Amino acid sequence: MKKLPLAILFVALLMAGCRKPETNTNLTSDIPPVSTQDGTATEENVLRDFADVLVNPNYRELQANALLLQQSVATLSASPTDAGLAAAQNAWRLTRAPWENCEAYLFGPVEDQSYDPTMDTWPLDRTQLDSLLASSNNLTLTDINALPDALKGFHAVEYTLFGVGGQRRADSLSAREMAYMTSLTQSIVNTTTTLRNSWDTTQPNNYTAEVKKAGNGSTAFPTRKAAFHAVVAAMADICGEVGTGKMETPLGQNGQADSTLDESSFSHNSTTDFTNNIKGIKNVYFCTYNGITGHSLHELVAASNKSLDNQISNAIYDAVGSFNTINSNYEVAIYTQRTQILAIQAKLATLQSLLENDLDNWVIQNIHD
Repeated sequence: MKKLPLAILFVALLMAGCRKPETNTNLTSDIPPVSTQDGTATEENVLRDFADVLVNPNYRELQANALLLQQSVATLSASPTDAGLAAAQNAWRLTRAPWENCEAYLFGPVEDQSYDPTMDTWPLDRTQLDSLLASSNNLTLTDINALPDALKGFHAVEYTLFGVGGQRRADSLSAREMAYMTSLTQSIVNTTTTLRNSWDTTQPNNYTAEVKKAGNGSTAFPTRKAAFHAVVAAMADICGEVGTGKMETPLGQNGQADSTLDESSFSHNSTTDFTNNIKGIKNVYFCTYNGITGHSLHELVAASNKSLDNQISNAIYDAVGSFNTINSNYEVAIYTQRTQILAIQAKLATLQSLLENDLDNWVIQNIHD
């Protein structure tokens, strides 16, 4: 990638990081238009477009943004200024967004090869991380790759780049912290590149072929029904993970909140992470990514059960829009906006039930190999 001048890089990243959150407006007008280039939706072209319109572009953007993060950390290391630090922090957020989106389909190589825990293990082991930085141990890429998952990936970069409470200043970054981040971001680039390549149709034995051949010679999916079950289960899983895991763990019971358990507290990015996870479900159901749409589950379901499609569509938009009720950082909201958080969790529970029960039953009854 061609290196950008620091000033241009900072402005571009700052603008990208200031996008407004999605609101829950009129549902009918919000549903993405369907591709009509090859007629109506079929089981085959829905699986095809899931891979071509959504997964591959998502993984390509993740890898491209990881490269931008790596470049911004290199620039910061060469010239540790607060402007450079802000650019690197925004690059982290930009890389985080497509990662959170693609967690709506954590199956295939990302699961089989443990790319998820390699990049996104929480909680971070801050005690061991601080000890590592205080030691004289080498911090090369090889050393980083040998570390436990709780000492690398997105949250290790986040902790080093933002600091506790997001109070990091460029002049407080040590040479070892710079070296650590340099190797961490190279590791993330390597993992995202491998993940992208695992679906890339130009690569041998790519997973896209497994999805497209479902029910017709696919080892991963002997039937098309198996492929649709995997897609639906992944959407339900991330819905549950956000509602009963990521949100619930720091919220605690009976008012016993604990902000140290909030997953992206250093960057104050948790609510954005949650929103992007549920937007990932929206991307899957409507088969849409960055303004491009394809044939989708939404089409198939609507053709046979319009009532169910309306329920799922509305539940998705309700869940995405509900995060706008949190008007402070999540690590503050768990103390001051518990009522709003509980309402969001209820919407996520409704959506999860629709996905893992009603939609999965629809797959059983309607997908025929």
